[in-house]
Amino acid sequence: MDARKGRLNRARGISFEREIAKAINGRRTGMYGGKDDVASDDIVAQTKCGKMFPERLWDWLSSVPAKADQTKALVVGDAPGAGTKRRVLIVMDFYDFKRRYLDATEED
Repeated sequence: MDARKGRLNRARGISFEREIAKAINGRRTGMYGGKDDVASDDIVAQTKCGKMFPERLWDWLSSVPAKADQTKALVVGDAPGAGTKRRVLIVMDFYDFKRRYLDATEED
């Protein structure tokens, strides 16, 4: 059962890589052994798909009020203390990002 589960998880991950690569007009790169999974001329990314989806971040992002011409974003930073550079992430809904920055005209 564990071997089957592993194959299914791997297949799901590869399928997700293909989906994202297509969406960003890129290609899969994960099979070459690096830390990146997909890349285009403008974007390089590692992809994750599974049960670890960050519901807390999704809830925060979903609660942001936005007008029709605005894109919702969540900015998350840490408080590392004096003398240490702050780490900051921006979180966006992928389909909002795609519509805004990749000029996607297809429906999601």
